[in-house]
Amino acid sequence: MNHKNLGKHCGVDEVGRGAWSGPVVAAAVRLNSFVNIEGLADSKTINFALRVKLYHQIIENSAVGVSFVSSSIVDSENILQASLLAMETAVRKILDKDDKVFFDGNFLPDAFRNSPNAFAVVKGDQKIASIAAASIVAKVSRDFFMNALNLSHPGYGWAKNVGYGVPSHLSGINKLGVNTHHRRSFKPIHNML
Repeated sequence: MNHKNLGKHCGVDEVGRGAWSGPVVAAAVRLNSFVNIEGLADSKTINFALRVKLYHQIIENSAVGVSFVSSSIVDSENILQASLLAMETAVRKILDKDDKVFFDGNFLPDAFRNSPNAFAVVKGDQKIASIAAASIVAKVSRDFFMNALNLSHPGYGWAKNVGYGVPSHLSGINKLGVNTHHRRSFKPIHNML
């Protein structure tokens, strides 16, 4: 993965776009160039135990910003705009004026659209180490959040399904109904209301 030859930069990624409930979460990471973190990859391709191990290595050795955008904002803005807002907010927490910023995907947040130092990179979490690191931080942060939410809203299976549209989640909705953490603008949820 690309790291050293990109110069001083941040990688940014988000998770949770397709979930039926919970926030969309973004992370921005500026890796310390003196630390080599082995095993960085797209968070979807590595198991939970390795993700958590890497998460701790990343936050101990990097500048990290994390942003949570609620399901109500997802509903009012749409999922793409909520994702871009999460990414913009996360990167602003650690951005230095001379940083290049690499966003995973094919869109830039509005505030970065005209910046000569901002780049959208399709499948960036497979190409750039700092984006892979951001993917891991965002995924673990969101999973921890959904686990905590599961304690106050048991019955939806969020400790395991983290809000995605799987049979255990659907079963919970059928028994308990839709709650304030569900994305009402998403067709499967909207159709249950």
